[in-house]
Amino acid sequence: MTTADLAVIDYLLQAPVTPTRITVFAEWTETWKSLVPLWKFPIDRALAGGFAADRPAWAFAAGYQAALQGLLPAADPARIAAICITEKDGPHPARIQCRLKTDPEIASRWCLDGTKAFVSGAGEAEILYVAASTGMTTQGRNILRMVSVSADSAGVTIDPCPSLGMVPEMPHGQVRFETVSLAHDALWPGDGYVGAIKPFRTLEDLHVMGAFLGWLFAVGRRFDWPASTKETMVSLMVAVRSLALAAPLDPHVHLALGGLLIQVHGLLEEITPLWQRADARVREWWLRDRKVLEIADTQRQRRLESAWSHYRCP
Repeated sequence: MTTADLAVIDYLLQAPVTPTRITVFAEWTETWKSLVPLWKFPIDRALAGGFAADRPAWAFAAGYQAALQGLLPAADPARIAAICITEKDGPHPARIQCRLKTDPEIASRWCLDGTKAFVSGAGEAEILYVAASTGMTTQGRNILRMVSVSADSAGVTIDPCPSLGMVPEMPHGQVRFETVSLAHDALWPGDGYVGAIKPFRTLEDLHVMGAFLGWLFAVGRRFDWPASTKETMVSLMVAVRSLALAAPLDPHVHLALGGLLIQVHGLLEEITPLWQRADARVREWWLRDRKVLEIADTQRQRRLESAWSHYRCP
């Protein structure tokens, strides 16, 4: 399969639209893991995963997992992962206090200590991608590294958080790391902010959007929405797929993403009256969970402004 191969779109146009009802995350992982080997690219997994979901929560889960796979392509895609960034003072890189330092007893190993205040998928994830500080530069900048930590490692404690008002089926938790011993190969190469935190924000936007479009397309097929509406969805899925396959830090990707988001919001307005054709339960799930697409709008706007400044002449 090449990057230009649109086999996933052909699949979405023909696959049965009778999703299995799934109420808990552990059941969803079985469906997700059965889809992963079928598609080479994470964005195709996001589209197919959203299509297979019976509700928005599992579409979000599919997009989130696919984004993490796009961030670390060498990782085993069948393992459920979670990214651990946010701490008690928020997700800003300067506020990360979780510490990574060399083990004083074993030079070839590292120790991880600290607490992440809010982790999507915590409690169900098999592997945790953790942002930690190794110290400060002389200019006072936080030096960040990413590490992969098995969720069942000694010293890892996960405390569930209350369900959110939207996508409540998605588990969240606080994760504590107490002298967690790590081998050197657990460390990701390069700077943790530039190499992981910054691109993940874009990857998550694109893959979650793709998964939601996949879910909406299945709903549209299932409840016989107009052909013109489904054609719009197909064009948007092709566009989001193209952007998801591009380098997430490229400024032009953010400009295209900004325009794509405008079109997606237009689609959401267009389908408002069509929800009357849908099953009442499906309609209620959508009204409850659609705001998940608006999370981090402020940060998204800042990235868009930064992208435009890259192309403006002095």
